[in-house]
Amino acid sequence: MGASLVVVEEEVKMSAVGAGINVDLPQGHLVVDIGGGTTDIAIISAGEIVVSRSVKVAGKFFNEEIVKYVRSEYNVSIGIVTAEKVKKNVGSLVKYPNERSIQIYGRDIVSGLPKEAKISSEEIRNVLLSAFSRITDVVIEVMENTPPELAGDIMKNGIMLCGGGSLIRNIDKYFFDIFQLPTKIAAEPLGCVIEGTKLFEKVVLRRVEEGQYADQQKTYLEGLK
Repeated sequence: MGASLVVVEEEVKMSAVGAGINVDLPQGHLVVDIGGGTTDIAIISAGEIVVSRSVKVAGKFFNEEIVKYVRSEYNVSIGIVTAEKVKKNVGSLVKYPNERSIQIYGRDIVSGLPKEAKISSEEIRNVLLSAFSRITDVVIEVMENTPPELAGDIMKNGIMLCGGGSLIRNIDKYFFDIFQLPTKIAAEPLGCVIEGTKLFEKVVLRRVEEGQYADQQKTYLEGLK
């Protein structure tokens, strides 16, 4: 009977690999993966996650906050699809040179009848900034718990942004303004986890050939006896 090997890795690590980071090098990298349900922040070095934190503030939360804002300020009920449209069309974490606006349609929460509202990019920016302040607080916490010997690496390598949330306009400028660190957005932020998993599979196969997982396989086989 053949022995199977299961290797479990954190999603944020796979995002880093998919973003083009060589996680096996003895260098510190700060990764911020803004997904749909959570944002994962991690310091990765020499193939290991040194420090990590997660916060349930991400794409879904941003949309829900927009829904709440429109309901509160305009007495209009809109759905998540409309909120996503608003975020994509006028959402930005940095002020536009010329502010934008978008016309939306929903249901009047008083009369129950269809109603339209005109939302400005400034309004949506304030909603997003409020949410992102919770993310940056966690990034600061991660930095505060990072070993001093990796501080120089983080200053040099900066911040890598992954996940769908990193598609919000000017997110790289926002992080740079706060942390004064080089900030990059992954080339394909939505596909980082999938691409990273594919690439890491090859690494695992190479390690198996080199016998790096021999102890785990031995333990597994002994457990079957």
